[in-house]
Amino acid sequence: MMTPGRLERLLTAVGTLSLLALMGIVFVDVLGRNLFNRPLLWGTELAEVLLALMVFVFYPVLARRDGHIVVDLIPVAPALRMLQRALAGAVGAALFGIVAWCCGRQALRSAEYGDASAVLGLPTAWVLWAMTALAALSAVIFLARAAGVLTVAPASAGQGG
Repeated sequence: MMTPGRLERLLTAVGTLSLLALMGIVFVDVLGRNLFNRPLLWGTELAEVLLALMVFVFYPVLARRDGHIVVDLIPVAPALRMLQRALAGAVGAALFGIVAWCCGRQALRSAEYGDASAVLGLPTAWVLWAMTALAALSAVIFLARAAGVLTVAPASAGQGG
């Protein structure tokens, strides 16, 4: 069984590898374009997929760690902070639920039409299904945080904060 900590480490590793691959592709593409006038034909396409993967993989990690950017505009009494966190979790769950629903709807359309990327022929439904699953996971984590079932995960070793 995959524990929340193991799932977080897996998602972090996938996101980190996506970022590393994205940096390598952009580096090779820029060198090829500027030095040899031969960019990677598939570089932009793969960079788009990796960027989407990286962003959506890190959403659940940030939700679990409570690592999203927070701006306190209105001072809240300590007694109301729990209510404030529950409301923030509910709003986050609703927003990511909407994102998951929209991505899922688009994935169904893409699969129905047989859409694929122009150069690599990568079925766009696969990417959209991954985005759907990760957005849904983020919504569940926000919901669990709002309900008080899931507490903030401690920062990993080697990280500041």
